[in-house]
Amino acid sequence: MASSVNEVIESRRDGVLTLRLNQPEVRNALGPAMVRALYAALLRAREDASVAAVIITAGADLREFLADRPPVEHALERRQLGALFLLIETHPRTLIAAVNGDALGAGLGLVAACHLAVAVKTARFGLPGVRLGIMPMTIMPALFLALPRKLGMEIMLTGRWLTAEEARSAGLVNRTVEARSLETTALSLAKAANGAASLPRLTRL
Repeated sequence: MASSVNEVIESRRDGVLTLRLNQPEVRNALGPAMVRALYAALLRAREDASVAAVIITAGADLREFLADRPPVEHALERRQLGALFLLIETHPRTLIAAVNGDALGAGLGLVAACHLAVAVKTARFGLPGVRLGIMPMTIMPALFLALPRKLGMEIMLTGRWLTAEEARSAGLVNRTVEARSLETTALSLAKAANGAASLPRLTRL
């Protein structure tokens, strides 16, 4: 069963909730509307005992939407994005990122914040904004928890992108797969992380 609320399409299977980002016209950029919609969906999942795990997936590139807006708006958006990452990191369900394209900027932060991640073999990961002088202050905490410090610093200071295999070797993603296997692999990982799909919730210590 699936339902759509603008930016995020929700579906369920075997106790696993899938949140599919649904703004292909901006390549699923993590703009303000998308961040708010994803935050709201994760809040609902946190209170739903029938949800054992959550998969966040995008059908195109997962990136931050860079636009020329007033500094106050940028500050508010960074605050909302930081709140989303904190919710993901502390969520009582297992959260899995299923990456079906490039994860850049805020998209990289989303992957880093999720507990587990699966990516297609052609995916790339990076912070292109640093080449424009944009320091990823909101993304850094999640990034440095997910990557070795030196590699995280290299990405942040040079803007170098990681290949999917480099991301797997560094521990940013758990699996790299062909595109046709992305969703089934993410679903299998979600079930395995909870011991069984029927488990109502994951207890974290």
